[in-house]
Amino acid sequence: MKKQVAKVLIVFTILLVIFTPLSITKQVSAQGTCKVSVVEGLSNILKGWYLKKHSTGFRNITVNITLAEDIQLVTVTPDKVEAVFYLNATMLPIIKPEQIEQSPFLRGMQKYLDENGTKLTPGQIKTAKLAIEQKRELMRKMVGKLHEENGIFKVVCNLNISGEIEKGSAKIFLNVSPKGDPEWKDVTELFIPEQPIECKTEEQNGYKEIEGLIKRLYGSEVSINTVSPNGSYRNLYNGYDAATYADHYTSNATKDNQITCWVDNRPETSNYINVAYWNNDQYPLDGPPEYTYYERLACYNCADFVSQSMYYGGMATDSYWNPSVRKTGYNGTWCWVNVGDLTDHMKQRGDWSNTSNIDYDYAHLSFGDVAVRWHYDPKYGVVRDHIVIADYPYYYGTQEAYFSGHTNDVRGYPYPKSSSWYYYSVSCWRYQQ
Repeated sequence: MKKQVAKVLIVFTILLVIFTPLSITKQVSAQGTCKVSVVEGLSNILKGWYLKKHSTGFRNITVNITLAEDIQLVTVTPDKVEAVFYLNATMLPIIKPEQIEQSPFLRGMQKYLDENGTKLTPGQIKTAKLAIEQKRELMRKMVGKLHEENGIFKVVCNLNISGEIEKGSAKIFLNVSPKGDPEWKDVTELFIPEQPIECKTEEQNGYKEIEGLIKRLYGSEVSINTVSPNGSYRNLYNGYDAATYADHYTSNATKDNQITCWVDNRPETSNYINVAYWNNDQYPLDGPPEYTYYERLACYNCADFVSQSMYYGGMATDSYWNPSVRKTGYNGTWCWVNVGDLTDHMKQRGDWSNTSNIDYDYAHLSFGDVAVRWHYDPKYGVVRDHIVIADYPYYYGTQEAYFSGHTNDVRGYPYPKSSSWYYYSVSCWRYQQ
């Protein structure tokens, strides 16, 4: 009897050894198949939403979506799944040249010149004509220009009892954090469809734009009795060139792209930074010789990057804002590399301007304009903590702007309109005798 029991136990043990791994293997395989299936489903949901969102303003849209498990592993539970994706897309705008020429904004600028030509000096007329032509030229740059857009998205979806995704329950989130860990915002709240600005209103905006420029450059009284009637102003800043520089020297870095800097006598690691794309030859960022780390500025490079871009775009230098004082500062301020100092200095010079109307300022961003993020400190003081440069504006049928920046390194990133940002129009008007 004992021998028979022993034989049964031996047979049972052998069967257990043989079939248990097989059972586990089958289970793991099933889970893997489920994961692949749901990830593909989430990817298709994101792609479908993205194509629908862009279909009114763009054509020839190509979308590439890759799983971003370096940011967050795919999470599959019995009733829900979520995954994070890197999205890269290229497209061409639908806008045509004749739409630019018929722009109500340009029409409003020209209307000001036509109505006030007899009151303006030859120099003021020349300045106004130059401003109108520069605005027209920047608008023309959008026609036929291939646009590249990047983004980091999270998709969350319910699963039914069979483990299949319920597409109607899907929610999509965009990472709006410019530095550090992701900050997820629901795209239905970020990208709210807006009615295009009415033609009459936009014509008035163009009128006020050129009127304000002439008054700012020549004084509040626009009169033919100006001391130098032939003196005109020229805008040294080419926003398109600045945006082109920005696009060339940044990337859509992943979380795995990271560097370590020497900050306050200790190493500090930053993610989403890929210095291989930076202009390291002209603007080196070597760390202390005794360490293998980058210097502090590499991990906090947003203002340095925007300054480089503006400088390439023709922005005039001075003692405070100059690449030669990039690492030393001047007279106790760091206008080249510090967001707050840079913002205050450019506003004081008159080269950055805004209306303090978020809707207007965002809708009228152009190539080479800037956005500055801010927050309150514990004492409710305003802290400017990040800056990016507009590399692609698009406001025909929609009002969105795309940005390039460092820390996080982004290119063509759709930071939506937000009260957490100040938006500035950038120019550099200088008197020409």
